[in-house]
Formats: sequence, structure tokens, C-alpha cells
Amino acid sequence: NRWGVLVFETQGYDNNGNAFRGVSNGRSTIQKNQELPVGIYFYVIDYMNNDEAKVKNGYLYINR
Repeated sequence: NRWGVLVFETQGYDNNGNAFRGVSNGRSTIQKNQELPVGIYFYVIDYMNNDEAKVKNGYLYINR
């Protein structure tokens, strides 16, 4: 969130049951399992590609 508090974290992301849906699952000022407010969020994705550790990061905008 805007204060740098983690709002979502997961392992084994799969775009189905284990995916980001704009809902908080982390410790934050927002109630757990509540939709995150409209705004810009920073993301970091750590993953493996052919046994090589990779990182992607950037921003996403939630608009309801």
C-alpha cells in the first residue's frame, strides 16, 4: 500500500485459484480479505526460469 505495507503474498501463483484479485491477504491497515482501495500498487514477482532466478517488478493500478 502507500505506506509500504505488504497487502498480498502467495507461492505457486496459477491465475486460477491462487491469483491476485485485488483483495488483501497480508498484514496491513486494511482488513484482511477486503478489497483494496483504488490506487497504484507496486509489485515484485520472484520466479525461476530454466533453473535461473528471475525478478520482475513494476506498478499496477486498481480501478473499480
